[in-house]
Amino acid sequence: MHHLEAFIHISTAYANCNCKHIDEIIYPPPVEPKKLIESLEWMDDGIVQDITPRLIGDRPNTYTYTKALAEYVVQQEQDKLNIGIIRPSIVGASWQEPFP
Repeated sequence: MHHLEAFIHISTAYANCNCKHIDEIIYPPPVEPKKLIESLEWMDDGIVQDITPRLIGDRPNTYTYTKALAEYVVQQEQDKLNIGIIRPSIVGASWQEPFP
């Protein structure tokens, strides 16, 4: 994409639901995302299921955990791209826009 001027990442307000107050910052992840991906590549599903509760910590599910990790990964590219991260409180599907 030679003419890309900005990259907008749609996250969710729930990416940091383990925090009582959420500031407009990217919170550091408990583990380096690239190292986590490398580790998960050699693990079988049983091991991943066993370590998942420990990985996600006080988050309610893997969805919110991976959304937080994704925000961090996007932030790491900020010196190469104009980046914006949007955290809507709800995202829903629609068949026709804006209404049928």
